[in-house]
Amino acid sequence: MRLKPVNDKIVVKTEKQGDVQKTEGGIILPDTVTDGELLEGKVVAVGDGMYSSNGTLIPVVVSEGDTILYGKHSATSEHTIDGEDYILMSVNEVMSIVKEK
Repeated sequence: MRLKPVNDKIVVKTEKQGDVQKTEGGIILPDTVTDGELLEGKVVAVGDGMYSSNGTLIPVVVSEGDTILYGKHSATSEHTIDGEDYILMSVNEVMSIVKEK
């Protein structure tokens, strides 16, 4: 991985999402209709965490390899490396860690 996040940032490999969503009748839905939708991705790199005001390190709560759910507009920046799509985001934007049964 060529991206090494700092502080509370994480790098997530995004799962491909359909760019255009349509109703059964063929009407194309704008992005504003699907804004609340959660997306899934795999954490590929994590920062060391943030320091609190008293100097205590607050570690990142996700680990490399975790599958997470996050909001559609959570990305700080988007990158394509070797044909794969990645986003850089704050760990605070993670809504859930997906656990195996």
